[in-house]
Amino acid sequence: MVFDGKKLSEKILDSIKSETSSWKKKPFVAVVSIGSDSSSYISQKKKAADFLGFGFRHFNFKPEISSAKFREELNRISKSKKNTSVIVQLPLPENINANVLNVLPVEKDPDLLSDKAVGSFFNGKSVVGPPTPLAIIKILEEGEVEIAGKKAVVFGYGKLVGRFLVPMLLKKGAIVSIIEKGVPKSAVLEISSKADIIVSATGVPNFITADMIKTGAVIIDSGFSAAGSKIAGDVDFDSVKGKASLITPVPGGVGPMGVAMLYQNVAQLFKVFVSDVTSE
Repeated sequence: MVFDGKKLSEKILDSIKSETSSWKKKPFVAVVSIGSDSSSYISQKKKAADFLGFGFRHFNFKPEISSAKFREELNRISKSKKNTSVIVQLPLPENINANVLNVLPVEKDPDLLSDKAVGSFFNGKSVVGPPTPLAIIKILEEGEVEIAGKKAVVFGYGKLVGRFLVPMLLKKGAIVSIIEKGVPKSAVLEISSKADIIVSATGVPNFITADMIKTGAVIIDSGFSAAGSKIAGDVDFDSVKGKASLITPVPGGVGPMGVAMLYQNVAQLFKVFVSDVTSE
């Protein structure tokens, strides 16, 4: 079964629009990026904001910007009362210190990028959850995939997916293994070939191949990268889909679902931290 993430994401966005359409005030989203590599991601987010009637502005900085200057600009954007959610496109260039993300206020951080937002989530005090991991759990639930007692392998332990998804799967009773870059192929095969659920978020095109999975495995592809002139996921889709009981395509799988869950967070933060959303 090829899971249609686009169709489900549209239902979620419709639900958000239904809830927020009567609000007299609407969220305003500021997307911050460095360079031009994230244009496709940003266009998806703008399209969703336009559909929902939310404000949207893209702040793009040149690749040569210093870490100190970027921190200053991000702080300025975050402090603007107009911007009710601030989204920073990852990954940041190597010359930018990741600690700059800590200037994001929890009430404006729908991606949970700051240390404070992460801590709040793991302490059970956050009013929102990490968008892409929430999207993945939603896909598993909609696909009626049993998680408890199943062997799950997560490729990649990044800021947006792995570090949140692993404990979320453990909480649901899965037996979870994490595989990072640099693990020998033989060791990868030993683990992945026995997995009931595989989630990959490495950004390495076509990394997951048919010989790495067992027949009937559930394959969630959260990777996204350019392979020549085409967009590719982490999974070699054509070779794997015949063995998988459920698989998400790229594009059209986790991506649009992640955007939908992100805007669910944008709306929730606005509702909690901006007063009188339903009044003049």
